[in-house]
Amino acid sequence: CIRSNATAGSSWYHNIYILTLLPNLIMNPLDVLFGPALYGIVFLYAPFMSFRAINTPSPDDDKQWLTFWVSFSAVQAAESMLEITHLSDIIPFYLEIKFALVIFLLAGGASKVYDLVVSPVFSLLESKFDKDDLKLLDEDPSLFIKKHGARAYEKAKESAMELRGKATGKINDMKNKKET
Repeated sequence: CIRSNATAGSSWYHNIYILTLLPNLIMNPLDVLFGPALYGIVFLYAPFMSFRAINTPSPDDDKQWLTFWVSFSAVQAAESMLEITHLSDIIPFYLEIKFALVIFLLAGGASKVYDLVVSPVFSLLESKFDKDDLKLLDEDPSLFIKKHGARAYEKAKESAMELRGKATGKINDMKNKKET
């Protein structure tokens, strides 16, 4: 008797889950192909190649994979902002674009993204700290966080909430224009 209740509950949940996936499958069936391929590349291929690079004597492949991971992290951070602001919902073929971007990063584009975006942003950030704080960050990150953490967290939270409010307003404006 308990088993039949569990099965009925699981079946109900499974049916609801399938119904929530159905609109996405109808709207963009390519997501079924690109989603698993993207995760396979990012969570299997890239870590395996990074592992291999670490175990070779050449520093060139280490640099290649390090720039890939730094650039991919920057893309993930940007993607998080797109998802928080719901901009990702209005970008057609969003997953396919992300897939192409990851392939670009793997094919040597990571060094270009690093040189054009990541390095200038982090160089600017680095210039905001004095040498003693940078030394503290290198030697003991936990002390650095204790020194700057709470204030920096509050400032970042305020900025994020302000940005989210502005982005949500713009998205609502775009949706209203689309409806009229």
